Amino acid sequence: MDSPESATLQNPRPEDRRRSQRFPLVVPVALKWIGLDSLPVSVEGHAIEGSNHGGLLELAEHPPFGKEATLTNLLSRQTVMVQVLSLRTTTEGKVRGLAIQFLSPQATFWGAIGLEGQASAEFQTGSPDSAIPPRPSRWKSLLRFLLGRPSI
Repeated sequence: MDSPESATLQNPRPEDRRRSQRFPLVVPVALKWIGLDSLPVSVEGHAIEGSNHGGLLELAEHPPFGKEATLTNLLSRQTVMVQVLSLRTTTEGKVRGLAIQFLSPQATFWGAIGLEGQASAEFQTGSPDSAIPPRPSRWKSLLRFLLGRPSI
């Protein structure tokens, strides 16, 4: 007869099977792919969760599952190739976001990660005294995005 410990070892919890730790974030992104009509499609939204292997995106529309696309971090302007995995839902069935995976691990795509696994919008390295302060227009744009106000 199997013990409860052996069942846990055979079927680990999903968080124990992850290739890298997930962390919450808010990063504006653009996802681009070739649509069914062979025309390019581009959708902007934001990432709500990230890891070195992918993330969870909130977008108005999405490509078919399994489709490869390019994902651009609109803060850093870095672009990577991703594969669309699936829609993630809550236990009540509400759509939480679109799961994507990087085609190769990306340790810096989401930005600098703090000791607690929290994402930061800082992309400079070096001492704080030598860092170049962000442009005010970037902060205004990010604030408008976070508050849901249209650009002027």
